[in-house]
Amino acid sequence: MKIIDNKGAPPELIRVAVHEAEVCNTVNTIIFDAFIKDLNGDKGAFAPETGTLIIDMGACILDTAWMKRGFMVIANAWFNLLMTVYHEMAHAAQLDEEPELMSLDVLPEHYEEEATRTAGLAVLNWADEHETVPTLNELGWVGDQLKILLNKLYTEMPEVVDEELDLEGTNMVAYAQEGAESSREYNSAEEIAVLLKQIDDGVIGKKVGEKRYLTAYEAIGIQLNP
Repeated sequence: MKIIDNKGAPPELIRVAVHEAEVCNTVNTIIFDAFIKDLNGDKGAFAPETGTLIIDMGACILDTAWMKRGFMVIANAWFNLLMTVYHEMAHAAQLDEEPELMSLDVLPEHYEEEATRTAGLAVLNWADEHETVPTLNELGWVGDQLKILLNKLYTEMPEVVDEELDLEGTNMVAYAQEGAESSREYNSAEEIAVLLKQIDDGVIGKKVGEKRYLTAYEAIGIQLNP
């Protein structure tokens, strides 16, 4: 297995990628880079002709998909990175199992959906096994870029940045209200109220002052549930 790290990828991300590649015969090289022109903004890609898996860490920072589900800035970047690794590995596994797919320029949509489901469950499993997400100092180049981003954000929303840094290194990574409202699991104000009361009662998540948070496992879980 060849690792090409052009920026300084988070060690935990490298560990996950190598571990996944070891059980997939089609992955020979993993490249970690940022703002890769040929990817046109995509967070990752797998080139079956060379067995190369590519992760664009810059695109993972810019994509705010997890933030729209209530996740905080650091967690958003981390789970974009993790989801991208698992998603592209899922495609590599598909091609390993069905080599005839390599002749296609674009995989049929159901293969994309399958890769997304597989990656989502893998990310959920990672969150179950790890109490906290990596801190800024554990995220390598990504952490450095997030520090720059948070410094800029501080001039406009200092309270948001203070909150982010106060919770860094804890297992609280997402806003409960926003997470529930964007989830597939909670479909009414009454159901969300039940969730918030569970946090107040100490059953799940955590309440800090008047704000309620979810752990990574809890926040990802409510997004994956149908």
